[in-house]
Amino acid sequence: MTDFIQQQGPAFLAHLLRRLADELVQGAADWYPTVGVTAPPRTISTLLALDEHGPLGVTELAGLLRQSHPLVIVWIKELTRLSLVKSRDDPADRRRTLIALTTKGKSELVRIREALVVMEQASAELLEQAGADSLQMLWALERNCRELPFLQRLQRKSG
Repeated sequence: MTDFIQQQGPAFLAHLLRRLADELVQGAADWYPTVGVTAPPRTISTLLALDEHGPLGVTELAGLLRQSHPLVIVWIKELTRLSLVKSRDDPADRRRTLIALTTKGKSELVRIREALVVMEQASAELLEQAGADSLQMLWALERNCRELPFLQRLQRKSG
């Protein structure tokens, strides 16, 4: 049977990318607990950023990860619930809240880094099967959307 979304053509690029992202995230969500990782897959980059950059404000985290402020807040709430991060007032600016790793969060990162070795191998295999330049092509799509947002592309084509 032919894939209905594939039949719709390039207009459904976002649907295809979401479907692919959902497959990768769900696979990781099902696999991570088997290797001792409790953090949800979508929050792993937040933990890595905090480990690499130290305590950060939500706005800084959102900018660093290129994700929306509201989405990063959702991730922080989930990581706080899991006791992997904690919040505290910034001593230099009381209006600002800093997010930092907890001891449990630092222990989680040891398991995450081990899991990411396998994640990279499985992802590299998938990309290799798709074609030699598939990862570069995806990064080019993302870069092109930063240079000229998709909304502007739509407006140019429709007006």
